[in-house]
Amino acid sequence: MRLEREIDLPRGIVWEALVDPILVRGWLHPDATLVDGTRGVSFAEPEHPSVPAVLHVVSPVFGDVSVVLTAAVGGSRGERTILALTASDEWGRLADRTRLWELRLDQLEHLLRGQPVDWVAWPTTHGTEDAAARLEGERASR
Repeated sequence: MRLEREIDLPRGIVWEALVDPILVRGWLHPDATLVDGTRGVSFAEPEHPSVPAVLHVVSPVFGDVSVVLTAAVGGSRGERTILALTASDEWGRLADRTRLWELRLDQLEHLLRGQPVDWVAWPTTHGTEDAAARLEGERASR
């Protein structure tokens, strides 16, 4: 599965929301990170904006996930970010997993605008989707 977003913020700001454990809790899940508890983790935030920043992890919960951030000219601060997320679908149910990652990317964009997820209310509206995806991940990792 591959999803792409254009985010109207500089690459460095988006990168921090991917790798900082406190920020990740504001969009991905309060008990999960993309970096901790994974294997095959590689991440590189190059200094020069012409080189994409890459985060790649293999997670028991999220599967094989790569996020590539490419800086682009424009946006309200003079730089915007093209985010390309690629995630494995070895557990099947591609449509469900795609919807869940789209929701997570929506939540990332809200966090970047100062609106972290209200995790108390979240299970009422999205808990079923998340539980199904996590169960698939747990089954696959056994």
